[in-house]
Amino acid sequence: MTTRNSKDSRDGRQLGFHWRRHGGARKGAGRPRSSGRRNVVHRTRDRVRPYHGQHVTLRIQRSIGWLRNRRLAAAILRSLRAGAERFGTRIVHFSVQFDHVHLIAEADDNRALTRSIKGLSVRVARALNRVLARKGSVFADRYHTRALTSPRAARHALAYVLCNYRHHTRDRLHPRWVDPLSSAGSFDGWATPPRIATTHSLAEPRCWLLQRGWKKAGLIDSRTIPGPPT
Repeated sequence: MTTRNSKDSRDGRQLGFHWRRHGGARKGAGRPRSSGRRNVVHRTRDRVRPYHGQHVTLRIQRSIGWLRNRRLAAAILRSLRAGAERFGTRIVHFSVQFDHVHLIAEADDNRALTRSIKGLSVRVARALNRVLARKGSVFADRYHTRALTSPRAARHALAYVLCNYRHHTRDRLHPRWVDPLSSAGSFDGWATPPRIATTHSLAEPRCWLLQRGWKKAGLIDSRTIPGPPT
């Protein structure tokens, strides 16, 4: 049965049907990003080996606020100390920046690293939410990790993490100043002993590369303004 309720149907012509178009490449399409940074690609992670180091980055939602705030930083430091050596993973160095945390770690295998970083992320999220009296997610993305497979790569990552505040601010800081919201004060690989105000020690490295192998590429100047990670 055909319903004739338009001029076209009265004229005997067939009514046209136009499909609605959804998706496709168009301006503004897709899920909005939480920040201006590119998200970590969801793909199988490289194999973690116990004799390599790992440079891990945890990015926090910017709505949480400035992480170098005294109360937020203290909450992160407590979480790091509690979760520094768990599940076959050892976090040996760190730095807390404005909206992210850098870690230098070593792990027995992929499962050990995943369990440790996920457990640490839960600790950090709970601690920050407790301080801010809020609920909900804290991290802007899944954690990013980069394997450190050579003395040069390990040295570059250590300089990048421990001098990261200079990388972001490029302020005229004292040449011997080191970041109090990092493990720089406990680091023994400076070319010139820094002026130390605060020290934070986490786990001791076990692999040769993070113990002393990285020194084959040279000691680190505390005045270093590191470039992008390699």
